[in-house]
Amino acid sequence: MARRGSRQAVRRRARRWYRSPLMRRLLAVNLLALVILAASLLYLGGYKRELIETELRLVEAKGRTIAVALGHASIELLADGEPALDAKSAEPLLRRLIEESRLRVRMRVRVFGPDGTIRLDSRRFAGFGPAVESEPLPPAGGADMFQAALHWLLGLFDLAFREIETIEPYRENAEQKASDYREVEGALRGETEQVVRSLGARGLVLSVALPIRDFKRVVGAAMVSADGRAIDEAVSEIRLQILSAAGVALVVTVLLTLYMARAIARPLRDLAATAERVRPGYGRVDIQDLSGRNDEIGDLSAALRRMTGALWEGMEETEKFAADVSHELRTPLASTYSAAETAIREDDPARRRKLMRIVLDDVRRLNRLIDSVADFSSLGAQFSRAESDPVDMRRAVEACIDAECPPRPALTVETEEPFIVRGLEDQLVRVIRNLIDNARSFSPAPGGVRLLLARQGDEVVLRVDDDGPGIQAGKEETIFDRFYTDRPDAGGRGERHSGLGLAISRDIARLHGGSIAASNRPDADGGIQGARFELRVPAAEA
Repeated sequence: MARRGSRQAVRRRARRWYRSPLMRRLLAVNLLALVILAASLLYLGGYKRELIETELRLVEAKGRTIAVALGHASIELLADGEPALDAKSAEPLLRRLIEESRLRVRMRVRVFGPDGTIRLDSRRFAGFGPAVESEPLPPAGGADMFQAALHWLLGLFDLAFREIETIEPYRENAEQKASDYREVEGALRGETEQVVRSLGARGLVLSVALPIRDFKRVVGAAMVSADGRAIDEAVSEIRLQILSAAGVALVVTVLLTLYMARAIARPLRDLAATAERVRPGYGRVDIQDLSGRNDEIGDLSAALRRMTGALWEGMEETEKFAADVSHELRTPLASTYSAAETAIREDDPARRRKLMRIVLDDVRRLNRLIDSVADFSSLGAQFSRAESDPVDMRRAVEACIDAECPPRPALTVETEEPFIVRGLEDQLVRVIRNLIDNARSFSPAPGGVRLLLARQGDEVVLRVDDDGPGIQAGKEETIFDRFYTDRPDAGGRGERHSGLGLAISRDIARLHGGSIAASNRPDADGGIQGARFELRVPAAEA
């Protein structure tokens, strides 16, 4: 059963593979390029024209030899002393001249008199036979049938893309005369003309007509025609070679395309399947690490791994945050419950009022804690919805100082450069106020808070110093943890804080691309004279 299930799974994967849209697109693009290239190579119009021109030059050279020979050896004088072409003496000469080239070119020679009548036709010579030719049949077999079909298809291709569209058809009347052939009429006028005519599916007829002269007098015309089937056969042979090479290229292209499609589609499909397993949220799922591929799929894999890592970290952070909130809420709730339960049983009015004040204080603390938790948990959503704007940090800091009760913190500005950053002004103001409130809560005397605004490279730096006891060694990062409080006894001031102020401030700074760091300020004796908080935010153009 397991083996059968494995085979079915393999078949399902194979079906999915052959139905892959990516594979079909890659095949279509690669095959289209190959087909266009093969079609452009198969279109051999220029090559065919060169063959025709070469063949016409050969026919013209043979015709000139024939015309010159007839003009010198087959002329007779008429009774009036005019030269004329002697057909009887011309026939054996013409036969010998044709026999020399018959094996090389299928050639036909016709001689016309000055009156336009046909005097000689090599096709009517004894031994040259009729126009019917016999060829041995090819042996029966599939390969020959395939080759015949291929030649037929190439013929259709030639008809579809024939470049010489103005070619005239070849027609031969039973009684031929010079007016049937315009090149012969030109030769009787003393001109040499070449004409290409079509026999349809049987190919071309190449004709050259030349004047036969007795010195300068035209006494006739020689029309030499050659069968153009050799040209079609040469073009077909070249096309067969191109098709053979294209067939090999096609197989290689298909195989390489399948390989590339598999190399691309399979890891993408695996990544998609893993992402689908991540979506329900049942347990932790690790994305396959393909970064070793050193390509875009590797980059995608690395990005998905970072994304899912951030997702798991966010989920773990949410669980930890929920546990921290539960713990922080439990303490005031327990205090409230204890005070309320004791107040019910207490008969002394003064003692009962004191217990009720404790309940009210705990309720206020719960209210502040819930507000802080709501603010902290909604930071990411606020930043995702809002759009950042240019913020003048100097103006924001001065506004926060003006809102403080006297004595107000002192502000020092190191430079007159602009202190423009991009972000949410209300959130940055919140960070500034948190840092000032935190410094004032630890400073023993009023006015013990000092602010410094400076530009360092491409960052805007706000430094907040206080004269408090400083930070315990090793606690420079711990103080930014959620719900962390470590305040000295100062008349109950520590109870007014939820322990989320610095945590919220750091998250806001990070969402702006910046940071917050805490350190101690040493005095001249090596002791601690207070704490220093430094906010850094990337500067923006003014």
